[in-house]
Amino acid sequence: MKHIFMVNRFSLRERLGDYLERIEKAAKELKLDYKIEINDDNNSTEDILKKYKRSEHIIYAVGGDGILNRVVNAIYGTKNKLGCIPAGTGNDFNRTIVEALDEGDNQVDLIKCNNMYFINVGCFGVDADIANDDSIVHNKWIPRSQQYNVGVVKHILKFKPYTFTIKWDKEQATSKLATITICNGRYYGGGFHVNPDGKYDDGKIDIYLVHAKNRRKLIKYLLKLLKGKQETLELVEHIKTDNFVITSEEKIGGNLDGELLTSNEFELSVVPKAMTVYYNKQLVDLINNK
Repeated sequence: MKHIFMVNRFSLRERLGDYLERIEKAAKELKLDYKIEINDDNNSTEDILKKYKRSEHIIYAVGGDGILNRVVNAIYGTKNKLGCIPAGTGNDFNRTIVEALDEGDNQVDLIKCNNMYFINVGCFGVDADIANDDSIVHNKWIPRSQQYNVGVVKHILKFKPYTFTIKWDKEQATSKLATITICNGRYYGGGFHVNPDGKYDDGKIDIYLVHAKNRRKLIKYLLKLLKGKQETLELVEHIKTDNFVITSEEKIGGNLDGELLTSNEFELSVVPKAMTVYYNKQLVDLINNK
């Protein structure tokens, strides 16, 4: 089986050459049959991976959660396996891999949102505003490790709750919410422990509704979130279901593993054990010099 390293030039930037050398060295040391692919302005991840649709390889997303999302959507429905080489800012998917997955092959769920699939965490409301803020994400003066924190401060200062209508199972409600977090994995936002007991293969979506109506309560929630203790707060509601619908009178932007999706309505459903994730700790550690 061939190992395809799908490298995200945009997240690695000035570190690109260094990572290419690390991948070459690790692949040769482990005697892998491998190929390196690199996206750019003229060759998107989706276009590059089209040639592997009828293959049966391990395709590694090398970068952050954004490249992961694009690889997931490009190889879903094929015989390819998904690998992950964390080299981005957040690397939240990899945090759950280390905690929850075994070495080798793992069958994991995906979540479908409208016509897009994601594997880790999606969010709507303030969290999505932070993740989708181009003035911060593409600001060269803000260190990448601090972008989420800067976004938190900015959007807390301008905070106002969203009005969402939500449906799941036989339930329906219209509520003012700070954020809705849709979880398959356990972490998002660069290490926020949003879903501490989450499982990738239980056939369920973990949904967290945050009923914060003012800045003080939102700050309290974020401080608890850092420690994975947010469920101790009365303003946090945890729902476990296999389908969920979010509607809003205004178009809103959701963020699904780093990718923006804009709509008035988001239909979410779990796709049980839809993808094989391959975890090779030795390979990851060699590439990341651990």
